[in-house]
Amino acid sequence: METGKTSKYFKYAIGEIILVVIGILIALQINNWNEGRKQGLKEVSVLDELKQGLESNRDILEKRKLQFKDFQSKSKKLIDHLEAKRSYHDSLDQYFYVPTGNYSFGISYATFENLKSQGLDIISNKDLRLNLVKLYEEDYWLLKDQESKVANAFTNATLPFTRKHFKLLNGPTYKPNDYNNILQNAEFLNILYESNYLAQLYFRQCVRVSEATSKVIEKIENELKE
Repeated sequence: METGKTSKYFKYAIGEIILVVIGILIALQINNWNEGRKQGLKEVSVLDELKQGLESNRDILEKRKLQFKDFQSKSKKLIDHLEAKRSYHDSLDQYFYVPTGNYSFGISYATFENLKSQGLDIISNKDLRLNLVKLYEEDYWLLKDQESKVANAFTNATLPFTRKHFKLLNGPTYKPNDYNNILQNAEFLNILYESNYLAQLYFRQCVRVSEATSKVIEKIENELKE
């Protein structure tokens, strides 16, 4: 009799343990689901932020592309004018500013830096993750490196020369203090050649990196749809 009662209690205890284990497993499953849901929402938020940042960068690159094309055209016209030893006209003042123009790309890294601080593994798609890293740490880095080099050249050569030989007028125009001196000055012609080269190079870089940015934006959009 005691044996049957003990067996009954044992089965009951086992049943209770199983129910507790099942309850724990269900709770863990719900918790995992909630965590997965939170992680998914966080990833969507990060992707949205990255997409906005990249769209802003693409817009900047497209504007810079037009700017560099304009710099290239104006520097070429001024080079041709000076090499032909043509006389001065005040219409040239709109071209003399070109070497001091904005030779920067203006790319923002804020959204990617925010992603890195949270951990790149927030983005579950490995291919997308690698594309983002390549874009920011290779393509954009190259632009940033070029910006630094040009900024140094501008500070050390272009700016001192223009301050000495030109006066700034209203708007982005520079009037030469002595046009004949400029006409004979090989240094200014070299600065113009460098500006023209940079404008061509930066235009091509803008085209290439803008296209690369668009491809990553498309990948993010596809990821957000899934």
